[in-house]
Amino acid sequence: MPSGSSVTLVRRATALAYAVAAAGTIVGAATHRPVVQTVCKPLLMPILAVRSGAHRSPLLAAGLSAATLGDVAMIDPDDDRRFTLGASSFAVMQGCWSVLLYRNGSRARPRHALLRAAGWAGGAVLATRRAPTIAPVSTAYGVALGAMSVLGADGDTRAVVGSTLFTVSDGMVLVRRTTADARLRDVLEVAVLATYIGAQYALVDSLT
Repeated sequence: MPSGSSVTLVRRATALAYAVAAAGTIVGAATHRPVVQTVCKPLLMPILAVRSGAHRSPLLAAGLSAATLGDVAMIDPDDDRRFTLGASSFAVMQGCWSVLLYRNGSRARPRHALLRAAGWAGGAVLATRRAPTIAPVSTAYGVALGAMSVLGADGDTRAVVGSTLFTVSDGMVLVRRTTADARLRDVLEVAVLATYIGAQYALVDSLT
């Protein structure tokens, strides 16, 4: 078993590595440099896998693997085929996170479920009216996100923060897909990435 000092060193090193990869991902999106994103974004979840010791948890490893596939697919979020692949991959990840949250003691509480159900319903209506080509996959993904978000709201502080950021991030994904304003789309893409990166960091720390 690793010593306390080695665990601390790994966590500090991975926190720094994650911050660097996150910065590269966000800058690449903000400056329209997909090559930078292609290098940095796929590193995010493997770094969290090392940080969390995912090799000891098949479910955690599966969730992070699915998220990595989703990250790669969503480097070009305006391509419907890649969007569908990304949403499908993240749905698998959300399922893994839901099971892990449940194992950690989180339960669905009516007050959390009602609030998040309202948000999910609003997103489903928006997707159906403004982006019909992605409405089916967006709606299906929303169910998986909603389940994770409800359970996350009953977890520790990191789970609450992570699940809330995830909900906000994915809400902005839908808004971005339904607006024609190029400048707003650029701003939203940066906001989506920043909240997503923060959400994953908080959630994985909570789950482990």
